[in-house]
Parts: sequence; C-alpha cells; structure tokens
Amino acid sequence: MIINLIDRASVFLSLVSRVLFLVLVVAMLYEVIARYVFNASTIWAFDLSYMATGAAFMLGVAWTAKIDGHVRVDFLSQRFPARVSRSINAVVYLGMVAPIMSCMAWYGWERTFRAYVSGEVETVSIWAPQMWPFYSTIALGLTLFSLQILVQGIRFIYMDNLSGEKQ
Repeated sequence: MIINLIDRASVFLSLVSRVLFLVLVVAMLYEVIARYVFNASTIWAFDLSYMATGAAFMLGVAWTAKIDGHVRVDFLSQRFPARVSRSINAVVYLGMVAPIMSCMAWYGWERTFRAYVSGEVETVSIWAPQMWPFYSTIALGLTLFSLQILVQGIRFIYMDNLSGEKQ
C-alpha cells in the first residue's frame, strides 16, 4: 500500500539523516585537528557543515511527522472531544500544511533543476561545490514531508471512522 511505502521512505531517510550527522561530526573533528594541530585548515569544512546539517534536517522532517514529533499548539483542540480534535487536525494537515509543503517541494525541485542546468556553485567559499545535490536533498525532504503530512491527515480521518465514538 502507498501509505506503508511513504512510512518506510520516511524511516529510511531518517536513517540517512543520522548518517549525515555522523559525517558532520567526523568532518568537524577533522577540521579542528587539521587547523589546530597541523595549522592547515580545509577549504571544504564550512560548506560541508551547513550542507550536511541542512540535508540531515530536511531528510528527517518526514519521519518526525510520522512519529508526531513536531511541536504543535493544541491547547485549544485538546478541549474538544477526540473526534472533533481529529477532524480539526485532518483539515489543517490536508487543507493547509500539505498544500503549502507541496508548493515548497515544487519550488525546491525547480531550484534544483536550475542549479543543475546552470552549473551553479557556492560562491562564498574557495571550494565552490556544485549546489544542485544540496538543493535536491532539500526538495526530496520537502516532497516526502508533504506526502507524510497527507498520510497523517488520512490517518486522522481513518481513526475517526474506526473509533465509532458517540459525540
């Protein structure tokens, strides 16, 4: 089923996200040792650090939605019966969050394509890495986040139909 596939993709990308944090730690340790022990800093550490951090964040955001780990302001919806609260969540997820994130994902893919076609490089550092791989991780994370939000919205509706509560 497509819902299970999206859930598994979220879990898989969260594992990739964790690996990126390990890459970040190793790269920063290498940079510190190279700079302070051998007096030879790298030209790539700064770029790698922000790219690994950004990619790790974006690739983990769908999994966070899957486990309901995002911060929510639900002090008002908690006061409603469970069915009403789930309905509110379904409307917000499906009617607001998913469309907004889908638009952001679409823009991310457009930006990735433009960077690839133009050969865009990072202009701040000497290393000047290609930007499209970084942009593609952002677009991928946003795409999966959009899909996971759709799944979560569907789950709110599904839970509503399963609960059989009398409201």
